[in-house]
Amino acid sequence: MLSLASLPVGATEPTEPPPAATETTEPAPPAAPEQHTVVRGTLPRDLVGRWMAVGWIELPGGKARTTTAFWEIGRESDGLALTVRFAGLPSTQQKGLDEANSAEQPWRPAPRDITRLAAAWDALPPSEPRLVSVQSEIVARDGFDQSFSNDAKTRDAAWAVRQSEKYHPSAAPAIQTVNVYAVLEPREGGYFGNFTTATIAAVPLPIPITLSGTFQMYRLDVGAASRGFLGRLMDLFRGCGRR
Repeated sequence: MLSLASLPVGATEPTEPPPAATETTEPAPPAAPEQHTVVRGTLPRDLVGRWMAVGWIELPGGKARTTTAFWEIGRESDGLALTVRFAGLPSTQQKGLDEANSAEQPWRPAPRDITRLAAAWDALPPSEPRLVSVQSEIVARDGFDQSFSNDAKTRDAAWAVRQSEKYHPSAAPAIQTVNVYAVLEPREGGYFGNFTTATIAAVPLPIPITLSGTFQMYRLDVGAASRGFLGRLMDLFRGCGRR
């Protein structure tokens, strides 16, 4: 049986591997996975908008690999709703990311990259995630359950996003990916913190592949890049008086 100790906080343990492949033709993955959001606690008021979450996965020998995710956070009658936008980067930024990953070095978007991404939001190239569902939890510190409070990566966070992505059978051997973004502080007009990701695969029994590092949320609303200096200045003042 798989041990939950090797999974990110709150990840669920698969009870059995998916059924073996047969000659029967599987239905195609849905055009877009179902997405749901659960919100707990008192969250910052500035979360509504478009974001890019850039994760820097730490590898042995001081090396790194970068992942990106696009989020759109809106308001619904019962609170916030986080929708994952499954898309790639514009060609120039994608080239920079690919080169950095090939060199096993972190890719850190410059202000001009953020400006380009904000302007290109509606034209970002779509990607096929092969997912059937995404459940996002946005949880403030006053809404943390024991799993958040006890985990070393999340217990010091001000708030966190935890996502569970369930794969379509065509993505086998992958079954599920769990991403946890634990926000530690405001930074660069967005938020910075710890990042953990685990993909559960059946080979032939379910095993987790868990990676961790840090992440930065960059705001992609049009005009956000123009407040870059002001955002950094405000972050500096927020840090004054901390112990």
